[in-house]
Amino acid sequence: MADGFAGLARALSLSFAGFVFLHVSGQAYRAYTDGALPESGFERSPWLVGALLLLLWLPFSALGLAKMHRSFARGLPAAGGRERALAVIEPLSLAVVLSFGTVHGTLMAWPLLSGSLAEIDLRAELVADLSSTWHGFPMQGVAYLCAVGAAAFYAARLALAALPAARPPLARAVVGVAVLGYLLGSYAVIRCGSGSLLP
Repeated sequence: MADGFAGLARALSLSFAGFVFLHVSGQAYRAYTDGALPESGFERSPWLVGALLLLLWLPFSALGLAKMHRSFARGLPAAGGRERALAVIEPLSLAVVLSFGTVHGTLMAWPLLSGSLAEIDLRAELVADLSSTWHGFPMQGVAYLCAVGAAAFYAARLALAALPAARPPLARAVVGVAVLGYLLGSYAVIRCGSGSLLP
């Protein structure tokens, strides 16, 4: 039973890590290719968004909350250095990912699934949000950049934990993909937040 749960958690971790990279890559591509009037894409189809919420986000959230609870109950390791730093950073990045994902889903996915927002309007709504400022400061854009960084870091940690250990080339490749994901996600946020995609 425990082995089955561990295998499911491993598959879910790798699925989430893959989703993060595909999502930021797709958003970067859309940000680069969309004109003044963003087009509708299959990634914004209500059936796909609903399936991702049910099959990926909800199980990952449940697993993440349980993992955060264990991290806080266990406390910091006695040893210093890298292990102690990761014991602080990993739960923090997971908390950012869960918080942002919930808010992002509420603001973007739920209106799409409920029918109050058409899929053709979803990207324009996102661009409008990212272009907004609070006292001249792009609060939402900064929040998205922080979330992209946390997601890229945590996805890399999940992938490294799920993949076979003691393979430095594989670990370097995972880190490289995570850095590329962060750069692509940051590009998408900055390009959308610049207002260049608005009519």
